[in-house]
Amino acid sequence: MYHFIALLLAFLLVLFGAVFWALRYLLEGRRLLICRTAAAFFGLGTAAAVLLWQNPLASVMGMGNSISFISVLCMTELFLAFLVLAAVFFRALYRRILAVPEDAGRRRLLAAAGLYPAAALGAALYGNLYERTAVVERYYDIPVAADSLSGYTVAQLSDVHLGMFFSLEELRSLLEQTAAAAPQALLLTGDVFDHPAWTREAAALIGSFTASFPDGIWYCHGNHEHLRGIELVEDALAATDIRLLTNCAQCVREGTVPLYFAGVDYPMEGHRKGGEAFLQEKAELTASALAQVPENAVTVLLAHHPEFIDDAAEYGVRLVLTGHTHGSQFGLFGLPLLPVFKYTRGIVEKGRTTGYVHSGNGSWFPCRIGCPPEIAYFTLRA
Repeated sequence: MYHFIALLLAFLLVLFGAVFWALRYLLEGRRLLICRTAAAFFGLGTAAAVLLWQNPLASVMGMGNSISFISVLCMTELFLAFLVLAAVFFRALYRRILAVPEDAGRRRLLAAAGLYPAAALGAALYGNLYERTAVVERYYDIPVAADSLSGYTVAQLSDVHLGMFFSLEELRSLLEQTAAAAPQALLLTGDVFDHPAWTREAAALIGSFTASFPDGIWYCHGNHEHLRGIELVEDALAATDIRLLTNCAQCVREGTVPLYFAGVDYPMEGHRKGGEAFLQEKAELTASALAQVPENAVTVLLAHHPEFIDDAAEYGVRLVLTGHTHGSQFGLFGLPLLPVFKYTRGIVEKGRTTGYVHSGNGSWFPCRIGCPPEIAYFTLRA
């Protein structure tokens, strides 16, 4: 935890330095001095709040408001730095393209400069206190060549990241909301257990909802389960009725066209090496997971990393549910603002295979704008 606090302080220092430096291109004289002084007080205040934040996880359990307050401060500084740097960039670009005199361009920006802190604070408050917890429900129909499976519905949750920004009570509320829609099964695609002290309690909590889903709760590992201690996670799951799918498949509904759930592990070793090693490991894990699935089956594959969609498409898997990306946590008009992954958010169609990249229920950092947490429901239609 001390490493996290040190990294956060270093990040805040970089943001403060960027704002302090960039203000000279927007302001001058007394206004520059006043704004730099205000920025210094705000930056030092935010850093002091972080330093006084002795035990963040204890704060979650007993002092939830303090973590929200510190999160809002940090996100406000982040958005303020973004707005100031963007203003400097666009001002320079505008002057260069249109040959606008410096004084005229500066006067226009001076008129709007007072809005930057208000806009930054507003974005931080909205992203942290509202959208981060404003769960949306999304419904999708998946056509299948099986009348017997028509109407069968599964729900997907992913990337809960229990711990600093997601409590056990929030998990309980999320499970209750999911169960209220009455899907036949709940599918969890990794990065659920992110705080070892809560792993056993969280597994027991999830397992207590098994009766709410007629065909049970199914789970595959994410990278954070490996990072936090995979043995502890598997031991906690073994004490519940949660079905762990690790490079294997199980028949859920028998019949002329059976329904199978399959799951793959997160390719940690291959991902670290990258390139061909990652591709080869994904291919091997997919082949292992689907080895016992009959050709006529309708298969739903659980995979944490979205690039498993490519591998599953080679086998004609009907539906692949993935996560990992959090949808980038920032979006615009339903599209990710930071599409750093091959598949970042939403539906992916490849041949006969439909893939889905879940936007996540937890957070890397406590802010979401244009990319709320979600519960995704998929209904098979004849």
